[in-house]
Amino acid sequence: MSISSVLHWGLGNARRHVAPDNGRSGNGGPPDAGHRAREPQDERHVLLDELQRQAYLRELLRLTCADVMRKPPVTVSVDVTIGGALKVLDSHHIKLLPVVDAAGRLKGVVTHVDLQPLDEFLPFLKLASVATAPESERREWPVTTVMSSHVQYVEATTPLTEVIPRFTKNGHHHLPVVEEGARVVGMLTQADIVKIMCGQ
Repeated sequence: MSISSVLHWGLGNARRHVAPDNGRSGNGGPPDAGHRAREPQDERHVLLDELQRQAYLRELLRLTCADVMRKPPVTVSVDVTIGGALKVLDSHHIKLLPVVDAAGRLKGVVTHVDLQPLDEFLPFLKLASVATAPESERREWPVTTVMSSHVQYVEATTPLTEVIPRFTKNGHHHLPVVEEGARVVGMLTQADIVKIMCGQ
């Protein structure tokens, strides 16, 4: 389930109530006593469902990124090699890995694609073997040589309602969460937001 479908459920129009038939059935005959007995009960279920939805939405409006983020975050140091970062990604089964300095400040991010040799994705590079380093050598390079330094992130105190559009419009699936001084304190994912909006 996507965030947009959850938003449609949460922020969509309330269910329309079915108006009573004023004592007449669809074929003009006498009213069905069983149908009349069910109508008030069905109406109460609709109203109760709507009240519960509105109450949950009010709770969502109070949430911040710190309430939903995954913590502690999985990060790697700027001193880690490409091979070391690959091991961290694979062992934790994650897709985005923040790169931090000794104080835990965000310096960049890497993905599995960043860490893999280019010739796995662009086979024609195999022909340029003189220009490409052997994989055993490349894995010893610092992770900073392949990381993205222009990083999208969110503050821990940012309301969740302000972050949701960044996932729905900008295609983000993972965002590092930082505190004052750009210190990484958690990770926010699209899946986490969907779960919290579904009450899981």
